[in-house]
Amino acid sequence: MNRVIVFCLLLFCLNSFSQDKQNDVPEIKVLARVQTGKVLLRWAPTSPSAWMKNNTYGYTIERYTIKKDGKLISPPSKKVILQSILKPDPVETWEKAVNENDYAAVLAQALYGESFLVEEMQQGGLAQIINKSKEAEQRFSFALFAADMNFEIAKKAALGYEDTSVVAGEEYLYRIKSLVPTDLLEVKKGSVVANTINLEPLPKPIDLIAVPDNKSILITWEYEMFKSVFTSYYIERSENGTDFKRLGDTPLLNLNDKPGSPAKRMYYVDTLSQNNKTYYYKVKGISPFGEISPPSEIVSAQGVKKLSAVPHITTYKFDKSGGVNLFWEFPKEAEKEITEFELNWAPQEKGPYKTIQPNIPSSTRKTNFKLVEPSNYFKISAKGKGNQKTTSLSAFVQTIDSIPPAAPVGVVGVVDTLGIVNLKWEANTERDMLGYRVFRGNLENEEVSQLTVSPIERTTFIDTVQIKSLNSKVYYQIVAVDQRFNMSEYSDKLALKKPDVVPPSSPIFSSYKVKPDGIFVEWINSSSDDVETHQLYRQNVEESKKGWQLVFKTDTITTYLDKKVMSNTKYRYAIFAQDDSGLKSAPSTPLTISNQNMGKEDLIKGFTAIADRENKNILVSWRKMPDEVVEVVIYKSKKDEKPVLWKQIPSTITKLVDSGVNPGSIYVYTMKVILNSGQYPKIKEVEVTY
Repeated sequence: MNRVIVFCLLLFCLNSFSQDKQNDVPEIKVLARVQTGKVLLRWAPTSPSAWMKNNTYGYTIERYTIKKDGKLISPPSKKVILQSILKPDPVETWEKAVNENDYAAVLAQALYGESFLVEEMQQGGLAQIINKSKEAEQRFSFALFAADMNFEIAKKAALGYEDTSVVAGEEYLYRIKSLVPTDLLEVKKGSVVANTINLEPLPKPIDLIAVPDNKSILITWEYEMFKSVFTSYYIERSENGTDFKRLGDTPLLNLNDKPGSPAKRMYYVDTLSQNNKTYYYKVKGISPFGEISPPSEIVSAQGVKKLSAVPHITTYKFDKSGGVNLFWEFPKEAEKEITEFELNWAPQEKGPYKTIQPNIPSSTRKTNFKLVEPSNYFKISAKGKGNQKTTSLSAFVQTIDSIPPAAPVGVVGVVDTLGIVNLKWEANTERDMLGYRVFRGNLENEEVSQLTVSPIERTTFIDTVQIKSLNSKVYYQIVAVDQRFNMSEYSDKLALKKPDVVPPSSPIFSSYKVKPDGIFVEWINSSSDDVETHQLYRQNVEESKKGWQLVFKTDTITTYLDKKVMSNTKYRYAIFAQDDSGLKSAPSTPLTISNQNMGKEDLIKGFTAIADRENKNILVSWRKMPDEVVEVVIYKSKKDEKPVLWKQIPSTITKLVDSGVNPGSIYVYTMKVILNSGQYPKIKEVEVTY
């Protein structure tokens, strides 16, 4: 080849078929583009060795018709659209194309050139082997780049094909197969689907922006969205907005697009010969098939002289209303280079700064700011033409603040069963708030102690307290602190009741007395302050299996007369305290009381026993019982022996004959009556000698 083409823009070209070095088996990547009456195909192997071997053995193309008028064809109709093996055109056919097209020269040199050196190689020995490997990669990369730039050249290099035998309304599956013997190198076939129904035009590049600078204009536009559509771009410029010319013959590539760090925009800097002259720009994209897209929207800009003068804040003064007057310096002769000043403010030196006063006239050197914070950092910016800007150093302005914030309000909280306290309150509205301090006390009237080491910014706080302690409540107060460390008054004290897990202390019996009408008991109430009721229980000792019976419930009373008791019966009393959480104390020490001979003494009258030795029995008799007696019980025993139940009879009977007697014995008869009230009056005994 007689023609030498020098490319200084890249070693690793950006193209549609970059090799993935992680793949062990190379494959063929395919793209398709549908145009009226034809389908354009572009492909390339993914490794230099596969490309070189396919240049020798060639490719074949198969086409399957898979849909017709939107309906699937089963099985798909197969067609081999190449009658011969597809290989790069012979070297002797390239001369005309090389003379007319630089990309043809690059591709021909990559295919048939004796050497292909883009940069100086190492010399001798092992380096020569490395050079050969690098040369193969460079031939491969530049060949794919040139094929991307010109579709006609891609077809000559067996990297593209134009299928004109398509039928409108059909959808095809194309397969590109490598004819390299598999024992020499396995190359996976590639495939792509093309639908002739939807002919999509190329989009136009978007988001074109022109940024002016001193004798230059930065042109930038969206890249990431169309990186699979366009391989490169042309920039066109006009001085009148109508007649555009390309800036250079070489398309622009994005050299910043790397795996793991994809580029989002394209950039180009157009160097100008003068400022203050309007230039117009538009961008066109180039597809892998060499198609040129419609142009982008037109943008314009002028080169502007670099703004060098910088404003400087000199001093500040507070006015009577609490605002601040700011003063700055700026060269008078530089006023014609700017359009305005703007005042920027931030609460801290590192920012972020926001513009609080724009459009300050360029002849002004002072301004007033009313909404002053405790800490203020100001900067003055001079804005030149073309969005140029110079900014002063920051100036710190601190107000004098001795007014504390308002006391926090809306303090609420809750204590859970684990002792975790969740507090919250309403945020203060002062603009200079620093935070809040939290205080706690265990008794209502004690001085609270601080829990927070430094003011907290949030309006919530989590604390932990002991649940099993003598105090049933815990008390909190909040104090607001501003940026001058002025402290507010304490908030209203919040009393939180702890979950009650400690039962109250037990009440204690202090005295008792057996009275004619019942048993009187007196006790000392529980000393716990959360007791809600005291509960008095009674148990019949002789009927203990029936358990305890609640006989009295009170909140403040400390005495009780139990009238529902029977004579000659032993009772046991116990008293409990129960708090407002339902917890019950341990019982008091039980009190056991015997109720003896309770009731009227004259109910049993005329009770006698007469020995009838002739008839060998003893006649036991008594007078008629009052109506309130429902039953008569008589016990019998020999003297000095334990009595046993002899007769249990209705109250209407007034005499009994005892025939079970022995001469020489002294018998004792004991009578007890039962009233309809359940009471037992006094018992009576009679003794007889037989």
